[in-house]
Amino acid sequence: MNPFRPVKSGKISGRIVQQIKGAILRGAMKPGDRLPPERELVERFQASRISIREALKSLETAGLLTIKPGSGVFVAEINSRPMSESLASILRIRRTSMNELTEARMILEPSISRLACERMSPGDLQKLKGNIEEALAIIKSNVSARVKNIEFHSLLAESTRNAVLALTMKTVLDVLKDMSSGIVDNSPKNIEIASHTVRHHRKILKALKEKDAQKVYELMRKHIHQIQGSLKKAETDHQ
Repeated sequence: MNPFRPVKSGKISGRIVQQIKGAILRGAMKPGDRLPPERELVERFQASRISIREALKSLETAGLLTIKPGSGVFVAEINSRPMSESLASILRIRRTSMNELTEARMILEPSISRLACERMSPGDLQKLKGNIEEALAIIKSNVSARVKNIEFHSLLAESTRNAVLALTMKTVLDVLKDMSSGIVDNSPKNIEIASHTVRHHRKILKALKEKDAQKVYELMRKHIHQIQGSLKKAETDHQ
């Protein structure tokens, strides 16, 4: 079935974008599907190669398509990175502080953690346990384990089985990862902070195993508050 029709009015590339995006969003085209070759798209849309290429590039930038030279154009796998990068740029332009980002986490993460406690599977608990073990191994190598510790929170959000919450937190955490990269190094002080973070994660994991949702909520609030203080101090020391 051909999901595309000729484009005859308006900004041609924009109309092409709307049609391809619509086909992806309604499920007519799924992640991994290959788009027809450029010459066929030219025929279907009755548009120029320039308009086709402009539309495809726009959709690639938006994270909906993946262009592989020599192989073709494919519907992209679900990926929050383009959104994270856009949000990070917006936050930097608005001169958003690390403190504001962490305050947002304070609102979101305790409730997400409580929901995760109610819904997570033994496999989810194993992933969190593995994350903690990997973070400890990194710390023993005198590296801060910043990225691995941030990943713990993303895994927790994924275990809610709520795609909106999981994607929202992944985006927020990707922004945090980007913003903290310039202020958190492998100094002994930051490695100690990472160790302290892992200790908090262990307590949270224990409460998750015990299915104590309220305790998980309270531990996460305390943990985010501690993170807020550590990052604020690191930001000040870096200035």
